[in-house]
Amino acid sequence: MKKWISLSLSGGKSSRFKSSEHKALHEISGKVVADIIISTIKKAGIHDNAIVAPDALIKKFSDKLDNEIIIISQKHPHGTGDAIKISSKIIKNYKYSLIINGDLPLVSSKLIKKVINKHEQNNSVMTLTTVSGNNYAGYGKITVTNKLVEKIEENVAYSENDKLNAGIYAVDNTWLLDNINKIKRDSNKEIPFTSIIEIARKNNQNITLVNLGNTDEALQINTDEQLAIVSKKIQKNINAKLINKGVNIQSPDNTYIDYDVIIKTGTSILPNTFIKKASLIGKDCTIGPGTVINNSQVGNNVHIIDSHIVNSTLNNNITVGPYSHIRPQSLIMDNVTIGTNVEIKNSIIGKSSKIGHFSYIGDSELKQSVNIGAGTVTANYSGTKKHKTYIGANAFIGSNSTLVAPISIGQKAYIGAGSMINKNIPNGQTWVGNPGKLLK
Repeated sequence: MKKWISLSLSGGKSSRFKSSEHKALHEISGKVVADIIISTIKKAGIHDNAIVAPDALIKKFSDKLDNEIIIISQKHPHGTGDAIKISSKIIKNYKYSLIINGDLPLVSSKLIKKVINKHEQNNSVMTLTTVSGNNYAGYGKITVTNKLVEKIEENVAYSENDKLNAGIYAVDNTWLLDNINKIKRDSNKEIPFTSIIEIARKNNQNITLVNLGNTDEALQINTDEQLAIVSKKIQKNINAKLINKGVNIQSPDNTYIDYDVIIKTGTSILPNTFIKKASLIGKDCTIGPGTVINNSQVGNNVHIIDSHIVNSTLNNNITVGPYSHIRPQSLIMDNVTIGTNVEIKNSIIGKSSKIGHFSYIGDSELKQSVNIGAGTVTANYSGTKKHKTYIGANAFIGSNSTLVAPISIGQKAYIGAGSMINKNIPNGQTWVGNPGKLLK
């Protein structure tokens, strides 16, 4: 028999949200809430994980979660106890279950490890986490008499010193499965999992409490406002970890970095910058202000100002911006200068090339040391199909030139300012005019 499985409870309707998305599918810093929670549990050492989700949303959950996560369909929202009942065929193969409410994205792997270790060390059928304080409106109140857990009451008044249910449980599965069917439906015709505590008490079975105190880690997201509060705290945590690793974030409250982003030491992130998905930023870069980098790789000593980089790779010693846009599938080689208001799409820009300003380079390959003058356009679309532009090493393209693809410009070719070129140009030739003609 395997030792541990986790079970995330996300089968509810999320009825307190004004937005239409299920609370476990809301995205925070590049990950949906369900993925955040399960990833944290994995870091704590539980590698087999399941989640209970509404039947109508199974495909959405499948699209957002790793394939190895077991998704259990709850056809009717009959409560947390019902969610565990329909999961019994899976959890029966494990000695213990870590059961967690699906609305706790701030929980840490350290806290999960604490609960796991506590449960393995005691003789209790359940280990129950508690919090105390003023930030937990709506949490169940735990009644303890002579150090024995009696029950959990929902929707009752509490004081800041009362013990409240944090929604994280460790249980012995044999005991759980022997008793889950004994829970009676409440007035809402739901099966509340927490009622199993009263069954344990009647049978003189011990429940251990792990007091978490007044902690952000137990903050739930049941409303849009709570989602905003928790999202801000998560971003603060991400930024703090990067700062402690040697990344200079000048304005943490105005910098937005996703979970899976990697940033090397010595790099500065300036205000109003968004770095998203699995982006990688190298050493000694300056990113921002006002920059968006989405799912892109950026090398060392790269400086990007007020620009967007999407699904692209920038090598080393590059400057971009302000107000430029590197669109998907672009590769910018070492020592390239990209100035203001430049758009590059699906193109390779060779080493030491310069695109100063106000240019569009699409579906193109530029070799080494190409100079692109202001206002240059690669006219890549014929009306029915995109076409390629090739520009050889050390070519010079004058300002306001239009290169009508498909076209090849040879090495050391020279295109005069204002030219329209729609023919392949051999190496070393100079063409000018509209339409372009060879200058002899």
